[in-house]
Amino acid sequence: MSVHDVAVIGCGVTGAFIARALSRCRIRTVVIERGPDACSGTSRANSGVVHAGFYSMPGTLKAELCVEGNRRYAAL
Repeated sequence: MSVHDVAVIGCGVTGAFIARALSRCRIRTVVIERGPDACSGTSRANSGVVHAGFYSMPGTLKAELCVEGNRRYAAL
């Protein structure tokens, strides 16, 4: 029987990224996805596009998180 430290529910853009980040930290991770493939739900219906934050109001939490997310995305 396999033992995992973390179960990630859903393998959309966010779930896949979280699972990858955890595995890079050597955390035993399993992903549970109800669909036939990764990113086959909401992430697919969003044209597979990750929001870049072009329209976020400067100074808001959303704008700050978009900037940080874009910075981290480049490190993938």
